[in-house]
Amino acid sequence: MMRQVLAAALMVAQPFTGGGSSGGTAPVSLSVLATSMCVVDASGRGTLELLILWRGSPGWFRKSDGGGGSSSGGGGSMGPGNTPMIRNEWISQGGVNLAVRFDPAARKVWIQEKDIALDDANVVLVDGVDSPAGPQVVRTLRIDPEYQTTPRGPVPSQTFIRRSPELVEFLQCDATVAGLSTYERQMFDLLCTRVKQP
Repeated sequence: MMRQVLAAALMVAQPFTGGGSSGGTAPVSLSVLATSMCVVDASGRGTLELLILWRGSPGWFRKSDGGGGSSSGGGGSMGPGNTPMIRNEWISQGGVNLAVRFDPAARKVWIQEKDIALDDANVVLVDGVDSPAGPQVVRTLRIDPEYQTTPRGPVPSQTFIRRSPELVEFLQCDATVAGLSTYERQMFDLLCTRVKQP
């Protein structure tokens, strides 16, 4: 299961031609999962609508709860009258269940059913996802949302994270945890390396 989670981190589905909505959830460090929601126009020009970084204790999402892990999304790019549709994402990893609902038109997001006004922000930092108190929104901020898709492959969340030193720091790339296999350590090192590359 952990190999599947890490493979997903390298293959978050985002179309690079034809336009539409895109995104997904995948690890970006040993402590953080990233959920991205984007729109892509017919020319391949992409816009980040929302990025959520879910941070817990190191390795929180690799803990076995007997049920495995999953991530699923819903909602489309446009609704009636060419208005953006509300988008949803549900995440179940390491015994933690997370939910986000996003209304692009109202610039509002619900994290675990708690509403947050984004205004011009497009990034939400959530900490303590596996703590007894539960997930806590610690900050919202804005980064450059524009990107150009390419035929080379999906656009990973690191493309956006590297645009802000605060987001890179939030990943806690120096964190470690006992029991990591050589494969896991190499993959997490690679994920963190990606935020330092242009």
